[in-house]
Amino acid sequence: MKTNQALITAPLLIALLFPAPTAVAADCTKACLAVTVENGQIVVSGQKGNGPKSTKVVKKVTAVKKVAPKKPVIKRVVLKQPSAVVATRKPVVKKKRVVTKKAVAATSIADRLTKLLPTGGVAFQPAYEPLVHVPVVFWCDLPKIFSTRFNIVGEVVDVTLRPSFSWSFGDGSVMSSTDPGAPYPNGSIQHAYLKEGTYLVTMLATWGGTWSNQGTIRAVTGQIKTVRVATIKVVSAPTMFVQ
Repeated sequence: MKTNQALITAPLLIALLFPAPTAVAADCTKACLAVTVENGQIVVSGQKGNGPKSTKVVKKVTAVKKVAPKKPVIKRVVLKQPSAVVATRKPVVKKKRVVTKKAVAATSIADRLTKLLPTGGVAFQPAYEPLVHVPVVFWCDLPKIFSTRFNIVGEVVDVTLRPSFSWSFGDGSVMSSTDPGAPYPNGSIQHAYLKEGTYLVTMLATWGGTWSNQGTIRAVTGQIKTVRVATIKVVSAPTMFVQ
């Protein structure tokens, strides 16, 4: 009984002390892919194959063994007539044919695809001369998430990007969010000005995200930053005297 317990316990201890290695997805097993963002564009690059090999002609030369010519053998033939001397011919050495082979270039496919990200402007309510101390609602028409798919060198690449927003209202106040905002009454980006004047509102959108291929998810290299501005004029409410 103790022997059986020992046989069962030993594999368990080995499994606990030496766990099985975790599987790691290897890059470039079938195709080398890369996703970056440059100048407001999603850039997907792909390469498949080993690349072109040298097409230089290679000559295969087979060594030819030197055969020393045999000395001619002189045979004496006895005839009825007076004897004559007959010499045999020298042996002929045949040279082996030299075969030339041309290296075959390996197939390689490379491609590069680009796609522009959506752009949007800044809007606000009330649209005409908002009043001081009254909240102004801001928003931009960018989506909260942007997804697209690429087919490149026989592979499918899915890209998902999300923007984050930084608002500067022109009077020293700033605000950050992941929400592009919306018109009244659902707007989450609001700001009230304390003094009348003309202000330059700046919205900075920063895009980042991930891409996936064959179940493996990676981060997109780089970021896209877009800036949109709007000018707003804030006025004071007229004063009315009521008797």
